[in-house]
Amino acid sequence: MTTLLKNWHFMRLLRAGIAIWVFAEFWRTSDWILFAMGSFFAVQAIFDVGCCGAAGCAPQQRATVTPPGNQDNRPEEEIIFEEVK
Repeated sequence: MTTLLKNWHFMRLLRAGIAIWVFAEFWRTSDWILFAMGSFFAVQAIFDVGCCGAAGCAPQQRATVTPPGNQDNRPEEEIIFEEVK
């Protein structure tokens, strides 16, 4: 329970504010889609998750891999990955 109350940063506060605003609009208009949207933002704010999850959004661009069978002292190959859109 204490972890839910710690580390409130700007994005978490923004999501909570959006959730409160959307819930107020739901109360005013009784439109159930607003209740779903408010619940979505409230869950994101309470559990501190974003649309990308806990791993973050930035994909890893470069990785170095030692190929199997590289027993002599050759330098490691650098594999470059490209993001395909």
